[in-house]
Amino acid sequence: MNTTLEKKLSQATHVVLKFGTSTLTEHIQKRSMGYFRSIAKECAWLQKQGKKVIIVSSGAVGFGRAVLHERKRIHLPQASLSEKQALASLGQSLLIDTYSTAFAKEKLAAAQILVTRTDFENKKHLQNLKATLTQLLDWGAIPIINENDAISNDEIKVGDNDNLAANIAVLFSKVFLVLLTTVDGFYKDKERVLHIDALTAELRRHAGNPSDGGTGGMVTKLQAAEKILAAGQVMSIASGKKINIVRELMAAKPKGTWVFGE
Repeated sequence: MNTTLEKKLSQATHVVLKFGTSTLTEHIQKRSMGYFRSIAKECAWLQKQGKKVIIVSSGAVGFGRAVLHERKRIHLPQASLSEKQALASLGQSLLIDTYSTAFAKEKLAAAQILVTRTDFENKKHLQNLKATLTQLLDWGAIPIINENDAISNDEIKVGDNDNLAANIAVLFSKVFLVLLTTVDGFYKDKERVLHIDALTAELRRHAGNPSDGGTGGMVTKLQAAEKILAAGQVMSIASGKKINIVRELMAAKPKGTWVFGE
């Protein structure tokens, strides 16, 4: 077991869990609470380990699509920007309500925070964001962060939740960022990369495209990795199919792809 990794994980004061569109889609479509309750259990467990937990979650557009299909029998496989913004507006309340309901079972409070790129570029906005997060975490609440897709456009959009999660992570000095996706790590030539300690041109060539309605793919996960490496923190790209992967990662198991400097 890597002692550097063990040390970084033990010293981490915050854990940021990012759930992508592809990870949540099947649970949204089935309106299944089971997965969200499992997330709540993991958050409660992390808090018992002394960690402060932040979630960056996709899913607003997905919930919006589900509502539109259920109520109006309308299916939008290729939605325009304005349609995606409207879908996000339809679905955001359902997303946070799903988290709130699931978290209540574990006596946890879920707090919604919606951001745009402006909040990271404006110094005062960034200070306010960090202050709000700090207070919520001190209260033991779980911030659920998403881009404000209902109003975001190219001028103010962060663009994807991988970079958003990394931007949140680097607000604090000792953070473990977990990017939960539908694959079990970063692959190069059909082999899982166990550890990334630097971003090379070769690695970037093996990054793929978004899938299942997402906006990221491995390209944005490598962008997030670059920010984490620069901040001297630790990150994992891992499969979110079974949420108990978080406990295995906290134990520094050789799961997924680890990102950290020696």
